[in-house]
Amino acid sequence: MKLLRKIRQNLIMKNQNGNYYKYAVGEIILVVLGILIALSINNWNENRKNKKKELVLINNIIEDLGLDLIHINKSLNEVVNQKELVDDLIEKIIDNKKKLDYEKISLLRFSSDFRPISQRNHSESISNLNDDFIRDILQKYFLKEDQVLDIFLEYVDIIHNKIRPYLSETGMHNLKSLYNNKTNEKLHVPLYPKILEKQLSVVKFQQLLYERRLKTDSFEKLLKELRLRNEELVIKLKNEIDRFK
Repeated sequence: MKLLRKIRQNLIMKNQNGNYYKYAVGEIILVVLGILIALSINNWNENRKNKKKELVLINNIIEDLGLDLIHINKSLNEVVNQKELVDDLIEKIIDNKKKLDYEKISLLRFSSDFRPISQRNHSESISNLNDDFIRDILQKYFLKEDQVLDIFLEYVDIIHNKIRPYLSETGMHNLKSLYNNKTNEKLHVPLYPKILEKQLSVVKFQQLLYERRLKTDSFEKLLKELRLRNEELVIKLKNEIDRFK
């Protein structure tokens, strides 16, 4: 800058106005270029910082998706067993010779859970992502989660608000099953087999089993779809991380 100032002063002293104006224009251009370069470097640094923050966020999402996958698989195993029991009960209605496994009949009143944490922990952060591709695939995944949640609520409703009250009203619960009595295996059966078999001929109970079967099956199918989406999403996110490095 001292050199430029000295040149400018010499031109003024020598009254070389034409050259001075040229110099002035050049100096302005240099200043503007300097500002643009500084802004460019600053933007580059900011983009790099933002990218690092996004990579941390994506890694956290991948970790939560892994936990969600464990939960999905657990729920799927439970739902499959529940559906098998309902199928056995319906088969018993159709064919009275069908033998039931009374150790498993407690599954009739049992419901699985669905509480994914990835959307709950990161939905707000994802909306602020700069990467359109990542934001889009995550939002589509969360929409699928919402779809599963909708059928899950219907599935829970039929069990908690219809099946369980019916079991209570008909006296099907075995109170003694709450206590650990190893001397008599029959006491461990949570529902009275004779009352259960009698209710299988009741139309109202048959209709409840019908609804239970439909909701359980729908929940199972959507969980399987979500599991597949989860695994595909994790692969895509990991690929994006590799691309950023």
